[in-house]
Amino acid sequence: MKTYLKKSQNGRSMIEMLGVLAIVGVLSAGGIAGYSMAMQSYKTNQLIEKVQIISQAARAVYKGNYDDLSPNNLITSGKVKDISNPFGGAFVFAKSSAGQGIFSLNTGGATVPAQACVDILLTDWGNTGMFWGISVQSSNPADSYRREKGNYPLSVTDAISICKGGDKLIHWWFK
Repeated sequence: MKTYLKKSQNGRSMIEMLGVLAIVGVLSAGGIAGYSMAMQSYKTNQLIEKVQIISQAARAVYKGNYDDLSPNNLITSGKVKDISNPFGGAFVFAKSSAGQGIFSLNTGGATVPAQACVDILLTDWGNTGMFWGISVQSSNPADSYRREKGNYPLSVTDAISICKGGDKLIHWWFK
């Protein structure tokens, strides 16, 4: 009789241990997912902030004549300290061929996740006196989007529709 009880108790202990391990695994997976979402949100906020800083600095330094716009000139001016993109690489910016007194800024080949794309399209980039337009590019040209001199921010439905289907390159134009 004692042998039977010992086997039963050992089996129960093993099942309890497996239950505890399963709970710990589920909690760990949830924690990792939460951490990933928090980091993406942080990177998105950093990206939006840097784009705003760079655009304001370029307007202040160049006063509408962006012929010699360069990262080095902006950094030398002291108005911009860092042009790195939180999602990788560095921003690329130059005088735009879109029109007189307009410069472009893009994510430098680094893509942003779909949720970051939505957040960017929901951002109020300022009035049309400073903000000229935005484009979202994907690997499929048919899924690309461009809006010039439009009303911003976009609606949530439009932003989700534009950003669906994977990571995107973002391109801004400022005056």
